[in-house]
Amino acid sequence: MHYKYKSKPFAHQKKALEMSWDKEVFAYFMEMGTGKSKVLIDNIAMLYNAGKIDGALIVAPKGVYKNWFDSEIPNHMPDYIEKKVGLWRTDPNAKDLKPLFQTGAELHILIMNIEAFSTKKGMQFAEKFLNSHKVLMGIDESTTIKNPAAKRTKNIIYLKQFTKYRRILTGSPVTKSPLDLYTQCYFLDPELLGFASYYTFKNRYAVMVSRSVATHSFKQIIDYQRLDELEH
Repeated sequence: MHYKYKSKPFAHQKKALEMSWDKEVFAYFMEMGTGKSKVLIDNIAMLYNAGKIDGALIVAPKGVYKNWFDSEIPNHMPDYIEKKVGLWRTDPNAKDLKPLFQTGAELHILIMNIEAFSTKKGMQFAEKFLNSHKVLMGIDESTTIKNPAAKRTKNIIYLKQFTKYRRILTGSPVTKSPLDLYTQCYFLDPELLGFASYYTFKNRYAVMVSRSVATHSFKQIIDYQRLDELEH
């Protein structure tokens, strides 16, 4: 599609956009320093220009989420796009956040830290925003939702039903174990990996043995198997 960039993309960024821009779900597994943030911002702008979305929820780790507000969006989002951008804080009644819920032709962008999704306030605010617009939801450093038992992971998975488009971004989707992939991909689409639950996924790819400590029995992972399947 015709799109006027604010900052010129590198060839690999342009290729990533050509592959992904109109897809309902996509994973940007791009190495650190290759400009994943710019790709997501251009993807959001393209979908907005095409009339597919009027909102974006960007979720990032606490240490970097402000950087999206301070530099990434100002540096890469085209100036011709009218937008309202809000940075989450623990006071959900902050005046500068209220415009995010106003109807209008502008692109509404909410930036939240992943830790907020472990809180009632954060969840309520995010759900209200998602229900106010047609939204792309992007998870920066998506390994932050790799633990299926974590409250924030469960909450993020719950919220995906209110989105139109979903993206995950990370340079290393597997940090400790191949099982790290499951909830990251499940957020995008439960059908991607072909398993209805984390436990069936684990049984397929983990080698486990039974252990007992006093009266407690459990399965311990000692190795992994069939990893060639996950590479395709």
